[in-house]
Amino acid sequence: MDLATATRRLAAHGQQSVLRFWGSLDDGGRARLLAQVESLDLDWLERVFAAEWRAVDPRHIAPPGDVVREGHGQERDAISLGEEALRLGRVGTLLVAGGQGTRLGFDGPKGEFPVGAVSGRTLYRIHGERLLALGRRCGRTPPLYLMTSDANHEAALELFAREACFGLPPDRVRIFQQGLAPAVDDSGTLLLDAPDHVAMAPNGNGGLFAALRDSGAFEHMRSIGVDTISYIQVDNPLSLSCDPRFVGHHLLRQSQFSCKAIRKTSPFERVGSYARVNGRLQVVEYTEIPAELAQRIDDQGELLLSFSNPGLFVWSREFAEAQAARRDLPFHKAHKKIPHLDAGGQLLFPAEPSGYKFEAFAMDTLPDAERSLLLACDRDAEFAPVKNAAGDDSPASARALMTKLYTSWIVRAGGRMVSPGAAIEVSPLYALDAEELQAKLPRGFEVTSDLYLGPGPRQT
Repeated sequence: MDLATATRRLAAHGQQSVLRFWGSLDDGGRARLLAQVESLDLDWLERVFAAEWRAVDPRHIAPPGDVVREGHGQERDAISLGEEALRLGRVGTLLVAGGQGTRLGFDGPKGEFPVGAVSGRTLYRIHGERLLALGRRCGRTPPLYLMTSDANHEAALELFAREACFGLPPDRVRIFQQGLAPAVDDSGTLLLDAPDHVAMAPNGNGGLFAALRDSGAFEHMRSIGVDTISYIQVDNPLSLSCDPRFVGHHLLRQSQFSCKAIRKTSPFERVGSYARVNGRLQVVEYTEIPAELAQRIDDQGELLLSFSNPGLFVWSREFAEAQAARRDLPFHKAHKKIPHLDAGGQLLFPAEPSGYKFEAFAMDTLPDAERSLLLACDRDAEFAPVKNAAGDDSPASARALMTKLYTSWIVRAGGRMVSPGAAIEVSPLYALDAEELQAKLPRGFEVTSDLYLGPGPRQT
């Protein structure tokens, strides 16, 4: 694209200020800026900026309907089918890991954060060890599709190379970057963060569908026979990637989009709730649920809207590929503090929101699924997010939840907690679940201090 073409294209959308530093750029800077202008979809940008967010009409919100609970009549069939799918190599893990550890006071990708209560194992290592353990049990290691962001992509590549993919077969690890969307000011004008660069931001987890396509990940899945995608987030060390029970129920229902669901801690917990809206399963944000509806009880004494979203999904690959082909995927405007150049070329770091980033959410595609599934899971056993430096959803709360889970495994195996306050950590490479731990520990096993069961120097 030459300057005249770029000028006409930008002017047609009122964005010619992108070129305001043109006279100060060298040849390399001009080439970079023209290439970026050529890549921008300005029609799309104009459309999503003008779009108004529409709240859900409370009159159309209904309970989510059938929720598959533990002990469901088809439980054994589901587990058997899920294990068979893993043995056949039909299941892959999509690990979303675009975040940095900034809020945790950690300088680096969140996946490198040491969350192991005794061993100090990182989030990446914990997820990798689960896939290795599944491979040992099922005879085939599920492939890992790791989605990073522009902030940590290079660091992730270097880390996985240095750690030899945490023991995973290198040909079954694909690392790719989340897409970006341009940022604008409050009037919709593109922001610059350098004289030769339009400010860009990650386009939300809904951008993963296009990223899977553009990176060649879908093509890789097809080539090795993966038709089922298990989605987890890096900051949840208890997430059960490629959970045979979950995969099996998904396949039994021939579901396109399956979701795990956890009990809300209260009617007014600040989380989205699963519900039916105009007959379609979706997540309704807590801000859209009137207080009376949030507290309403059914005939069994349960909240009508009692289940929330822990971010644990299974998709059919076919459904995910169809979402990548869409041009109408909803985008949300997020009012943010966006570093940008002022009129004089100085880089500003605003103290208040200064513009909009555009994000798509994978959950917005749930109503498009003709066949969906909601599977109840134990909150304490599968949800220990690491998001805040202290308090709820912090490293301390996650370590406490992991210790609580592994303590229950030891007690179930006939062990005894002589030191009740001990931190307990079990690597999936030692025991993938309570049954496997029970088969390994002797009856009467006593825990007298912090305990780590797994590979490495901290094994007890």
